[in-house]
Formats: sequence, structure tokens, C-alpha cells
Amino acid sequence: MENGFWHKLWGSIIAENTYILIWAICMAVFCVILIVRVRSQQPLGKKDIFTRIFYEVFQTGISIFPLLGMFGTVKALLSMDFTNDLAGAQLRFFDALTSTAWGIIFAVLFKVVNAVLAPFMEPLLEQPQPDGKSEEDPE
Repeated sequence: MENGFWHKLWGSIIAENTYILIWAICMAVFCVILIVRVRSQQPLGKKDIFTRIFYEVFQTGISIFPLLGMFGTVKALLSMDFTNDLAGAQLRFFDALTSTAWGIIFAVLFKVVNAVLAPFMEPLLEQPQPDGKSEEDPE
């Protein structure tokens, strides 16, 4: 089963869809930072802008995965050559489909992680400041 579907799919993330893997690693780093922050259970102050930025990037980054998958699909389809190399065209078509698959897989995975993380993160973002003022209160 060396050349089976799963073997080819895993190989495609390294060979053709490296940009999706790099974004997934970045998202995993954001996720770890947020989990560490949630475990501290301290209110976020105005000076803790990085946690807020990481959470916003994490939430936005989830929607980037399908776009990266579509980009890989378009890139692979545009490079197809139907003139003489049918085997090469089949490989490019498989690459196109695997990039779409990886975009969907990572989007769903991180959407589930966000669904678990959000109930813990949102109260931290909405808590009043340590000086007793909320962020919405003007000076």
C-alpha cells in the first residue's frame, strides 16, 4: 500500500502544498499561545494587546485555509499540460484535489479548536480592566 491514497495525500502536503503546512504550523503556534493564556485565567489588560492580536489572527486564519486550498488548485490546474503527457496531467489533477482537501481538512480542524477555545477566550477579552474600568469607558 506504499502508493496508496493516504501515502500520496501525506506526500502532497510536503511536496506541493508546503505553504498550507507552513500556515497550519503558524496557526498551531497561535493556538498554543492562546491555550497558555487561557490557562493563566488573568484578565487581559490594554497592555496585553498581543493576546488579542493572536486571537484575532487565529480566528481570521481559519478562513484562509480554504483560500489556500483553492490557490493550490488553480496553480496545479494552470500548470497542466494535455499535449503529450497524460500521466503528468493526472498527477497535476491529483495535486489540485489534494490542495483543496488540505485546505478543508485544516479549516475544519482549527474551526473545532476555535469552538473549544472560544468559550474560554471570550470572557478574558470582555473582563473589566484591573483598574476597574472597562475598555469601552472613555477617559
